Amino acid sequence: MKIVRSDIHTVPVNHRGNWVFIELETADGHKGWGEGTDSRDEAACIAEMQRIAKNLQDKDIDPLASAAELMDGVSGERLARTPPSAVAQALYDLACRAEGISLAEHLAADDSVRETVDFYCNINRMCQDREPGPVAEAGRAVVAAGCTRIKMAPFDEVSPEGLRDVGEKLIEPGVARLSALRDAIGPDIDLQIDCHWRFISEFAGSLARHCKELGISWIEDPLDKWIKADCDTLREVSGGRVCGGEDMFTYDELEELAASGCIDLMIADVKFVGGPGELDRICKMAASYGLNFAPHNPSGPICTAASAHVTAANPNAEVLEYAFGEVPWRLDFAKGERPSGNAMAVTGPGLGIEIDFERQGAPVTDEVGPTG
Repeated sequence: MKIVRSDIHTVPVNHRGNWVFIELETADGHKGWGEGTDSRDEAACIAEMQRIAKNLQDKDIDPLASAAELMDGVSGERLARTPPSAVAQALYDLACRAEGISLAEHLAADDSVRETVDFYCNINRMCQDREPGPVAEAGRAVVAAGCTRIKMAPFDEVSPEGLRDVGEKLIEPGVARLSALRDAIGPDIDLQIDCHWRFISEFAGSLARHCKELGISWIEDPLDKWIKADCDTLREVSGGRVCGGEDMFTYDELEELAASGCIDLMIADVKFVGGPGELDRICKMAASYGLNFAPHNPSGPICTAASAHVTAANPNAEVLEYAFGEVPWRLDFAKGERPSGNAMAVTGPGLGIEIDFERQGAPVTDEVGPTG
């Protein structure tokens, strides 16, 4: 395979920033897509993506071998790992398109592949107004779209330092957001939270009690340190599961977490771990420890597709994260992304996505996000 052209596309989205895509084209006309969003230094990320693509261009390459080699010697830092992970996504897309198969079919080999995967709606990025009322309205929009699983990060005011200085009072605004959300969506909708490592050991019991009262099923990255006794408290008192791994970008780090007994479900992000091949390897490692897996994916349509294909190829991958309601034109812009109710279609060839830049920012007639 010979890559003859590469382009970087920066797509303005909202207050949280841009989607950053790389497009690779081969001599026989195939196009492959990768996403390098949320690197924390967009200019540096784009420059490195361009350097990597230029190094691959006009050579006869094996795209999958090249994707694996991209991570050689790369540090565990987020910015260092985002560009090669994006290019790896595009190379996997190209390889599978050339074979006429989906990425999921390639990853599953002879095993069966799901045609759809379940997803949950992350509403955090659509909630620019953090008052309880707008949060509740976002929840109602998800339910109206036919979705029954919602996640948000409610504890904006909480930090380890703040809890040590101020205490329980810092938790109250987050509980108010969650209470309003639970009242709006009713008792039967699955409600998950992301704590972003804001809590400390001394408040594990308090967090667990609030989660029990609010019917929280999934407690993501709860504490500033992974301590098994604290995670046991969270599980036993709340009745929910402890999830983690989004801030770990290497296989070894994630395996250490898997072996610790702290988590019930592993999350990892295709944008940072090295692309879909490495995400698939991490998912299979989680299974070897008896853990289910859910790709971390508050991302644009290319990472969503790559994560969906890994999910479809692995029995222990239970659910996909979907950034609900970020922009109203997403489904026209990303041809092939087909959410419906709680299910995301998984199609090929490759990632099964084509980007239509003419629809960037265009109004659409359908509902925002998933439709029933």
